[in-house]
Amino acid sequence: MRSNLEQRIALTLQNVGKNLILESIRGAKEISTYQKVSPSVVFILTDGGFGSGSLVDNEGHVITNLHVVKNYANIIVVFKPKDSAELKMELAFTTQVVKIDRIKDLALLKINTPPKNFSFLKLGNSSSIAVGQDAHAIGHPNGETWTYTKGFISQIRSGYEWITTDGMVHRANVIQTQTPINPGSSGGPLFNDQGNLIGINSFQRVQAEGLNFAVAVDEIQDFLRRKGGREGAPSQLGQKPQCDEAYDTTGQGWPNIIGCYLNVGASRPDFWLVYLEPNRPANYMALDSYGKGHIDTIIISKDLQWLRMMYLIDRDCDGIVDLIGLQDKGQDEIGSYRRPAKRLSIVKLANELDDALKRSKLPYPGLRVCR
Repeated sequence: MRSNLEQRIALTLQNVGKNLILESIRGAKEISTYQKVSPSVVFILTDGGFGSGSLVDNEGHVITNLHVVKNYANIIVVFKPKDSAELKMELAFTTQVVKIDRIKDLALLKINTPPKNFSFLKLGNSSSIAVGQDAHAIGHPNGETWTYTKGFISQIRSGYEWITTDGMVHRANVIQTQTPINPGSSGGPLFNDQGNLIGINSFQRVQAEGLNFAVAVDEIQDFLRRKGGREGAPSQLGQKPQCDEAYDTTGQGWPNIIGCYLNVGASRPDFWLVYLEPNRPANYMALDSYGKGHIDTIIISKDLQWLRMMYLIDRDCDGIVDLIGLQDKGQDEIGSYRRPAKRLSIVKLANELDDALKRSKLPYPGLRVCR
């Protein structure tokens, strides 16, 4: 008997496969480029929707946007069928998230048991990217699978900032293109005439036609080289927080919880510092990493100076820590991850903050600790 997940995969594949038309690309160069790249582009199916991704090595690693996979528990990748317009269950594979970079909006997946003899994309050279050159994209806009589009590079923008629909502020070197993309294209490849990956299609300006953006290949190379990921905690965002929203939630006459802002004009603090004793360093930091009003990450220090930090992350917001990140002295990012050795409750780790929220000692009724 099929599990609920298998049933959902089968139903989704049936629905998106009905309108799949393969290899209908005009022009000899475009046909060749599409046929070379498309087998390396996967359809990503999650509990909350779908997106695109690119195979980047022969071990089954897939790069995509973080906002495509977010904190979903089930992430499936589906390979492109060769001789049929029907997506099949045997082309669907489960994956695990290897690492993420919230700042760059990137995620790296690993297929648990990848098929044999699949193709992958080679990374291009950032120094060869120029304004005016052709740029190609393949993705699954609105469920129209393996859609090919072509345009040109409009501009290359360094340190560009944008905000995704989950409220997270991102910053990266990006390639601005006229190459059309739409929802469902996110995470798919932007590639050159040689079929080399030069960017990950990430977002578009909704009110400005023809303004599409891809995280540039130099950022992708840096992400793949880096041992660990980046959760986007305050120390990693390169911004000086404003921590001037103080509350005495215990009635002891000193502020035990302080709210800190990274973004000017934000409706509530980006993170909270919680103190158990006056005139001492904070005991822990509580972070709403997605900006949705859910405290899903607790950061504690392994020393009084907060030079070595441990990130206790509840990625699916079920109240249980499922990933621990370690940031050592001198590092500006998480250097390694591991699974917790025992069951850890976010509510228990942030008991003081949870209690203050439940008793309305903090004026943010929409905020809660994951449980």
